[in-house]
Amino acid sequence: MSKYITIILFLTFAGNNGYVGKFSYTERSQLEWSDFRGRPNMRSNFDASVNTGITYQWSYGKDKGTIELNYQVDSFCYPSLSWVKKGQMSEGLLSHEQLHFDISELHARIMRKRLKDYKAGKNIRRELNKMYKLVERMRVNMQERYDEETNHSRNLEAQKKWEKKVETLMWYYRDYTK
Repeated sequence: MSKYITIILFLTFAGNNGYVGKFSYTERSQLEWSDFRGRPNMRSNFDASVNTGITYQWSYGKDKGTIELNYQVDSFCYPSLSWVKKGQMSEGLLSHEQLHFDISELHARIMRKRLKDYKAGKNIRRELNKMYKLVERMRVNMQERYDEETNHSRNLEAQKKWEKKVETLMWYYRDYTK
């Protein structure tokens, strides 16, 4: 007899009457200015903002004492929550926003690796929730550090260092693209 439990966790945002369109990094990894469809925050000191995140879902089956974990992790861009101020669409700024999307994908890969390496314990739900919260905290911290160190794309030398850093980490986790 098999026992199956499915848990789905989606990082979602309110807006558009509860519906937020999105596309995954797997579907399309390169951002375009047309992906920035939200209303610009004119009070913001920033010229653009891309809204990205990761989602995961998992289930497991238990048969004769053996636990089999199944999971899916994706990173997404939410165009209706991403915006750019009029007249600010530069190649450099788009590259900066692209790296935010790449950082979310990097953390989706980190989550996939952790799930692949996971050995089921006594409380799978709690352990996986804790794992996700840690990876999400790492993702948010990296996003904030990136903006801080690059001064939101204004420090070109730091921007180039971050591009190389993320490229290297994406290569390191290349086996966890799906």
